[in-house]
Amino acid sequence: MNICLIGYNLTNFLLAILLSKKGFEVDIIFDEKNKSKTNNRTIGISKKNIEFLKSILNIPNQYLWPILQIEILNLKNDPSKKIKFKDKKDENFFLIKQSDLSQLSLKKCKQLKNIYFSKYTPNKILKLEKTNNYNLIVNSQSNNILIKKFFSNSIKKDYDSMAFTAILSHKKINNHTAVQVFTKYGPLAFLPLSGEKTSIVYSVQKKFELNSVKVKDEILKQSKFYNLKKISELEYFDLKYSFPRKFVHKNILCFGDALHKIHPLAGQGFNMTLRDLKLISCIIDNKLECGLEIDKSTLIEFRDKSKHINYIFGAGINFINEFFKLDSEFDGKLSDNIFSLLDKSEFFKRNSISIANKGINFTIE
Repeated sequence: MNICLIGYNLTNFLLAILLSKKGFEVDIIFDEKNKSKTNNRTIGISKKNIEFLKSILNIPNQYLWPILQIEILNLKNDPSKKIKFKDKKDENFFLIKQSDLSQLSLKKCKQLKNIYFSKYTPNKILKLEKTNNYNLIVNSQSNNILIKKFFSNSIKKDYDSMAFTAILSHKKINNHTAVQVFTKYGPLAFLPLSGEKTSIVYSVQKKFELNSVKVKDEILKQSKFYNLKKISELEYFDLKYSFPRKFVHKNILCFGDALHKIHPLAGQGFNMTLRDLKLISCIIDNKLECGLEIDKSTLIEFRDKSKHINYIFGAGINFINEFFKLDSEFDGKLSDNIFSLLDKSEFFKRNSISIANKGINFTIE
């Protein structure tokens, strides 16, 4: 059985490894122009998802940095009014550089004999839709001709924000607490990578018209709890939300970034993709065990089991973002009292940790 994956990206590398282990021949086709070139971006992976990820790929421990606590502060940055999340039994999640995980998964793909890479042209992609050379086609690329022609009808939202990423180098500290500060310009996340390095993601609203110099100054101002040595060059990208109304066309599935883009403030984008990988892997395993064909029905089952869950999860992230945008208009007065109450609620914190770990679908184990 043959499966085609469109896009040279982390999602497809991991999916290719999964499918290869199940005995499929996998073609990864890609356009050189769409290769990811980011160096500063990090991925937060929940405990449940790290177990699944390690079942796909051997990740040396030095690439993973455990996060023991999460702190959330409003724009007043008052240490006495913050929400602290800590799993009493274990780590909250793990951080890894996206480039490191991509390189590890790409290396594994190239070691497997039934995974093949080839370049494509737009015409070649369109021909895929008309021919029956593959059992399934999975498109994890959000900006190609298939999206424009068959999946353009989607729920979209422009956050009117830019995400700036960088790596802070600082003196060695006990660096296992992730911090999210809701500044007046937007949410700023400090994500530890080691005792001496911390990644930042700063989502800045465009209405403030901050250039890179001003963004860097604001990052330095908010980084007062680090003894900084240097900050890397900033990388940046537009922030948009998208969710296609249609998941499947013939035997083609939207997946990864083509399936859902959400705001990075909760660090859940790639966790959603890992849960999707786990779900589609389970569906394929069940069909193979029953001797059933791996065809369009596989994609329909994935759509029916994941669509409402991913939509609700993405809508929840949008609600949090809109709340804090409104809160900034009121100088943090909305969150002031709420933070104190929520930090005292073990029920809220326990369930928040559970949702961040497992998502809202607790049936896929």
